[in-house]
Amino acid sequence: MTGRETRYEDTCEIVGVKTGATVTGEIISFHEHDSIVATINRTAKVTLRWNEHAKLYVGSLGGVEFSSKGPKSWTYRTHR
Repeated sequence: MTGRETRYEDTCEIVGVKTGATVTGEIISFHEHDSIVATINRTAKVTLRWNEHAKLYVGSLGGVEFSSKGPKSWTYRTHR
């Protein structure tokens, strides 16, 4: 039996919408095309929700808007 398995990185690039500044966020929780919960510099926790129209995860923290394309993924072929 052959199957496929997708794995995701445990970090993602998070961009400040207004400033364009990019930081690497450590992912706490990830659900594809639903949400990302990540920490920025291990001090601030931000929740990003999937926006179907923009094809991005978006959210805000302290009045600052953030966006992310999500973590990079790899698909492997599995054998049993």
